[in-house]
Amino acid sequence: MNDAEFMELQSFIIELNDTVGLSRFADVMSTLQQIQATVSASTVDAEKRCWLLFLLSSTMNNLAAAAESIEGLELGVAWARSLIDDEETPEHVAAEAMYNVGTGQASIYHIRELADIGEDTAELNPSFRLKNIDDLRTVRRILRAAGHEEYASAEQRSRALCNLGNTLDDSGRWVEAYTAYSDSLKLDPSNGNAAGNAAELLRRRLEHGRDELGHIAAAYDRYLQIAKTLSARTAEIAGAQVAQRWDSLEPVGGQGHFRHVGDELDPYHQWIVEHRLALTATVEGLGGGGDRWDSAGLEGVVPSTPGESVPPIFAAMNVLKAEYLVARRMAYRGQLMVNEAGVSQHPDDSGLYTDTLDGGIYGEGPALLLLAQRSALDVLDKIAVAANEHFEVGIDPGKVSFAGFWQDKKSHAVRPSLSDGDPGYLHVLALAELAADLSDDGMYPNARLLRNAGTHRIVHATSGYPTGPTRETFSTVDLDELIQASVEALWVCRAAFLYFVDLLESQLPDVDSADQVWTLPNQK
Repeated sequence: MNDAEFMELQSFIIELNDTVGLSRFADVMSTLQQIQATVSASTVDAEKRCWLLFLLSSTMNNLAAAAESIEGLELGVAWARSLIDDEETPEHVAAEAMYNVGTGQASIYHIRELADIGEDTAELNPSFRLKNIDDLRTVRRILRAAGHEEYASAEQRSRALCNLGNTLDDSGRWVEAYTAYSDSLKLDPSNGNAAGNAAELLRRRLEHGRDELGHIAAAYDRYLQIAKTLSARTAEIAGAQVAQRWDSLEPVGGQGHFRHVGDELDPYHQWIVEHRLALTATVEGLGGGGDRWDSAGLEGVVPSTPGESVPPIFAAMNVLKAEYLVARRMAYRGQLMVNEAGVSQHPDDSGLYTDTLDGGIYGEGPALLLLAQRSALDVLDKIAVAANEHFEVGIDPGKVSFAGFWQDKKSHAVRPSLSDGDPGYLHVLALAELAADLSDDGMYPNARLLRNAGTHRIVHATSGYPTGPTRETFSTVDLDELIQASVEALWVCRAAFLYFVDLLESQLPDVDSADQVWTLPNQK
């Protein structure tokens, strides 16, 4: 295949993608299969061959998604996977192909989900998502990987993260979804679809009607303005109908702050703002003013038995919050010591350590990071223990874990005591999915492994070649990766805490029945 033939075939594939109608999809699918077989067997140089195969995968995915053809999508995904596995595929093409795998898998799931809910497309079905939790976990893992793939273009990474945000938001995981949209916009500031989806997420938080509404309104207005400004670009990315949807939304005239930054001279405050680690229902900054801005918690509780003593969930939430704050401060202190000392021992560390002559780094700084990481993930198990007690699920507290609590192991259904078809179902789904993403096949695969290794085995930092977290007696971790792991654990813990608060608040009655709610004053 000479250059002229290559250019002609490339133009033909692109033209198919842009002009084919749904009625012709079956014929075009056959044509694409024939071209794919011809290109795969050709002797054209590897870069051109792989690029054409990537275009074929993209075209098949786009047309099959529009035609709602699972068969076509499975072909597009398979072609993309073949590129990723082919040693001759250039790194940037393999990176772009990962996006095709993620979006193709997401489209397959979406078609099946819409078929499940039938004509009533106003609301997605949380129970269907729970039954297919493994498939959705795979979609999220691939989209997150595509969004952080260093060899992919910024535009492609931005689209992957926007798609990830959509998948998370549909499951009630608004904390993680907002970050995905925000990161998507940072990668491609012209991605009006990411801005529009962020605005839609914030609009629903306003409808939720609790916590930091002035701030949420200000953030909503900002993202809506961005989306409206980028309407033409949104039409290119997601279609005219989506662009019109964002254009139809109205600002609310929010008077709150987009971001409370706290004390701008306090590095601890600025570190919390940077990583979104404030324990309050904000999307940016520290939340409200004052010294006690980690304000997420219960507005009240309806006691299961009238006249009983203070419901223990209040004590549980206080403990969960305090332990999170301690883990956060440990992570900050550990990161500060590591940044100041590097691979050397921090001058404030009084320990005398042996040089193991293998690049091992020992001392309070790395140890604080490890302790912070596992302390944050320990809070997750305690969230499940608190839910088990509050909702009277009846499992032995010693056998409760965050990973296995939210669903019945056999049926995958929500445990009946947690939610019986009420608005809390979506919040249980958020917690169940988050638990699934802490597994080896999830978005946060190393989190639990590092926590268990640090708890039960020997883990230390190294300036050499790290093993990463393992199930062996000894594991070594790169310092930068250890810092990232501690922040990620806190970020995941914060999300779980806020989803749990949403679940608890979903059980509160309407305002007309507020006299049933037990409230308590704040500690002084």
